[in-house]
Amino acid sequence: MIRNKILIIICGPTAVGKTELSIKLALKFNGEIISADSMQFYKYMNIGTAKPDNYVLSKVKHYMIDICEPGEDFSAYNFINMAEKYIKEIYMKDKIPFIVGGTGLYIRSLIYGLSDAPGADKSIRDKLKNIALKEGLQFLYEKLKIIDPSYAEKISPNDYIRIIRALEVYEKRGLPFSYFCDKHIKNPKYNALKIGLILPRKILYEKINKRTDDMIKNGLIEETKNLIQKGISKEFLKRKAIGYADIIDYLEGKISIEKAIENIKKKTRNYAKRQLTWFKKEKDIKWFSPDNIFEIEKLIENWLKNYLMQN
Repeated sequence: MIRNKILIIICGPTAVGKTELSIKLALKFNGEIISADSMQFYKYMNIGTAKPDNYVLSKVKHYMIDICEPGEDFSAYNFINMAEKYIKEIYMKDKIPFIVGGTGLYIRSLIYGLSDAPGADKSIRDKLKNIALKEGLQFLYEKLKIIDPSYAEKISPNDYIRIIRALEVYEKRGLPFSYFCDKHIKNPKYNALKIGLILPRKILYEKINKRTDDMIKNGLIEETKNLIQKGISKEFLKRKAIGYADIIDYLEGKISIEKAIENIKKKTRNYAKRQLTWFKKEKDIKWFSPDNIFEIEKLIENWLKNYLMQN
């Protein structure tokens, strides 16, 4: 029986191969998968978030995919509450939870809890949202780069929720959000084995470029049209997944399809850099090439053996 709150984390940058590897590992080690990808929580947004298809999802039980209606805000707090519920369900089956994804804040918050940053302030938040509407999100991101360059480097210029939150904390306390993140060191809530996947930059960028081309071939343009026809806000789509923003610009005649594809590839590469910057600062991650499955399996086997000996 799983008693000691163990987790296996599979993390790393976008397109590195987390999904494929995690399925093989979950099958081998009697696990189920909880997604820690903030873009894949939303229904209908499939191609633009590189969501695993139904065939892939059917191989191993997955949680936290297609759980929100587009337009809903979903925070680290929401993620922790839902993930902890599913972790308990997985333990009840005497299985191992695999937390798989590239949203580093969610993974850190699950293991260590949320930081001691001040709570939400509706008046400040509403003011910042109004500025974003009038001046654009880029205006607020540039402000964040000045007051908290460390945190700005870790997040996307399109990450509406985190930009607003970081500026809200600064206005409320006069301290950068990174201050609260950096001082947030608590005893972990789980006994977690952290496995990070990494590839040489050239190979990773080639995979990103190919995946972008595949998204276009598989219907990203049509999916974007359908999402807009469903009444989903263009602003929401633009800030939730990289591909939609440039496809919307293409549909509105602002850029060519070639330019849209070029932009998506570049933005995705930049996103991968930010993910690696985040994960490289995390403690205790064991880094592997996704192709090195034998060594990864050996690590897990030894880790589980030690766990069983101690329990």
